[in-house]
Amino acid sequence: MAAPRRSGYNARNRFASPRSPPVAHTVSERLDAALKKINRPGSFCVTGSVRAANPGLEVAGIGPVGLPLTAHQAKELAAVCKQAPYGKGEETLVDTSVRRVWQLDPDHFSLTNPEWDEFLRDAVATVQRDLGLEKQQLESHLYNLLLYEPGGFFLPHRDGEKLDRMVATLVVVLPSPFTGGELIVRHDGEERAIDFGAPGLNLFHTHFAAFYADCEHEVRPLRTGHRLCLVYNLTLARAQPRLAAPRTAEHVEEVAAALRGWPADGAAHKLAVPLGHQYTRDGLVWDALKGVDRVKARVLHEAATRAGCQAHLALLTLWESGAAEEDYSPRRRRRRYSDDDDDGEYEMGEVYETTLNAEHWSDPDGGRPDFGVMEVEEDEVVPPEALTSAKPEQSVSGYTGNEGLTMNRWYRHAVIVLWPNARHFDVLCDCGLHAAVAWLRQMVTGWQGARKKDPAGRDRCAALAAKVVARSAGAHCGDAEANDLLDALVALDAPELVRAFLRDVVTGSRTIKPARAVRAACEALGWNTFEAEIVGLLTATTPDPLTRVPGPGVEFLERNLELLGALCATKSRRKAGEGERVALCGRLAGLFVSVLGALDKAAAAGHDWRFRGVDRSAVLTELPRALLAVRQFDLFAAFIDRALAQAKLYPLANHIAALTALQPWLKTHLKAGCDGVSRWVGSVRQQLEVLTAQEPAPPGDFRREANIDCTCGDCVQLRRFLGDSKESVHRFRAAQDRRSHLENTIRNRGCDVDCKTERIGSPHTLVCTKNTASFRARLKKYHDDCQHLVTVREIEEARPG
Repeated sequence: MAAPRRSGYNARNRFASPRSPPVAHTVSERLDAALKKINRPGSFCVTGSVRAANPGLEVAGIGPVGLPLTAHQAKELAAVCKQAPYGKGEETLVDTSVRRVWQLDPDHFSLTNPEWDEFLRDAVATVQRDLGLEKQQLESHLYNLLLYEPGGFFLPHRDGEKLDRMVATLVVVLPSPFTGGELIVRHDGEERAIDFGAPGLNLFHTHFAAFYADCEHEVRPLRTGHRLCLVYNLTLARAQPRLAAPRTAEHVEEVAAALRGWPADGAAHKLAVPLGHQYTRDGLVWDALKGVDRVKARVLHEAATRAGCQAHLALLTLWESGAAEEDYSPRRRRRRYSDDDDDGEYEMGEVYETTLNAEHWSDPDGGRPDFGVMEVEEDEVVPPEALTSAKPEQSVSGYTGNEGLTMNRWYRHAVIVLWPNARHFDVLCDCGLHAAVAWLRQMVTGWQGARKKDPAGRDRCAALAAKVVARSAGAHCGDAEANDLLDALVALDAPELVRAFLRDVVTGSRTIKPARAVRAACEALGWNTFEAEIVGLLTATTPDPLTRVPGPGVEFLERNLELLGALCATKSRRKAGEGERVALCGRLAGLFVSVLGALDKAAAAGHDWRFRGVDRSAVLTELPRALLAVRQFDLFAAFIDRALAQAKLYPLANHIAALTALQPWLKTHLKAGCDGVSRWVGSVRQQLEVLTAQEPAPPGDFRREANIDCTCGDCVQLRRFLGDSKESVHRFRAAQDRRSHLENTIRNRGCDVDCKTERIGSPHTLVCTKNTASFRARLKKYHDDCQHLVTVREIEEARPG
């Protein structure tokens, strides 16, 4: 027996609300009871037998085909037909163990009798009436001609939606003598058997059957004779008005009464009502719903409107992943062609992970709301047991490491999702931060465009914004969503919400880069308005990976440096605000330099691997730019002096890269002299002059540096070889492990030695040849430093005063 599913479908998306309290049973049970009273408007399958005109069938290469069909003409037909394929997933296959029937496409035959159209119209009208589609406008599309010979059959299958808005399949059996070949149609636990060759049927009549496209059906083997069929696809016309349902008023009122009883507090945000038929994603639109689904959907929509609720159509998917266990039950021996042989041998054991999501939305007016993926709780489904009532899709993955087989299973349902208008914003937040922010932006844009016409629009936007900000705390928030949300909050003139979002979400985030949005907020809402929150960003701490004691947040250094740079870089658009901006930036710059000092002190301790990822060249470029932009010259000089004194953290190469990158900006923005910049450039120049005072000389003999600590016999011999001034090549005849040890030592210690294995004899020989790699590296660095010296001198000469 399969293990029970784990509860809680919100593990994937922490932005979703905490698990809602159980749905008030008075609402869900009353709703379920009311919906069960809706009668099925029609059957899932329709049959008929009438005296019809001869269709005037003419086949290319044969000519007119007489009816009833003779064995001779059946043989001629088979000669121009091809074996009919079948669909399996995305594939179209031909396999006579699955389907054995001849097929002819419409471009190879024609129906020449004009009176045939009258029969077709009558047959479609019968189908509309008996399937409950009489108020719909159906169109018939000839699909193909099928010829069954003795033994012909088709295993259980479902028709795909071959055309847009296809709802049903119509099979027309032309007059011909045969036995067997019964059409079996199944749906929702019911089965219909249709025998077109039954003894009591008139041989000269035309028979037909129609069924919804998602009904499972099969054709049993033909025993004798030949059966000739025309197959039509029935689709909904594209343009037609919404139809009122007859005799549904009492159902609408009962459902509306149940929805009016939805508690204002303490209940789920939404309810999902599964429908009976299966639909593809593209076919999931209101006016393509079938049978009782269409009536239920119409009742729910009208009742929701009366009760102050919303109703949307969606695809609900329950995904389960768990252990695949051998299935030893008798059902294992029963299979259909569409079943995967391997998957059918297993059943679900313990379930490890589940999700329950609604997506692919449609509204009654034909729109496609962008709700994205909405998480649904199991107790929000009415009734919950409907979740696993359909046959699931499933797959089994192979063994990985010590893990056994894993089964993935998907239950898919078309559902009507309901929620009160008063909880619309809560439901939007259930869709995840990305969707909620997108809706907020859309609302804000609409409010801005119609501000004079809709004074209450801002309040509605602010209400949604408040819920989004509250839900964001503790959730994963991406950079794009965060900046879009901040922009919306600024547009709404909501400084308290900006403060809350910066404090509760942005401060601890390693992914959000809010520089542009924060600067825009300060510009629009006041430069001092968010100082406390910006200070919180600059001083954010993270636990030490070893001691777990909170310390300077090295992960936030790049974010905070970018933020400081954005605030300091350009003047305020408001002349009155420029003084506030400069003063604020001065305070923040002092704080940042202080925090950076603490980070550098921690980095000097050397035990925290996170500091190795700090881009010191970027720090030496962006921090001076920010400090000089707001004329914090003393702070700049103090920082540069400290960086020059900490050569291990800020090596000379970082200073050279920073000065080179800053030169165009300095030339444009710092036209007056600056002692700190002069000292910085001068110090770098002096260090380069020392490094380039003498060009490195090549080695005079074969002695090479031997920085080897290992004391094994081979390494002792290697060290002796490196110190020998005359020996250039040494051969180590040794086993594989000893040769590998020598090669690793040479590589890891950077020895000036090339290695090559001579595979002659046993054991093989490692041939070590001395090279001049260290000298070439020193010479390259020398020439690079010479070029850097030229660049730095040019920078120095270009500086004023």
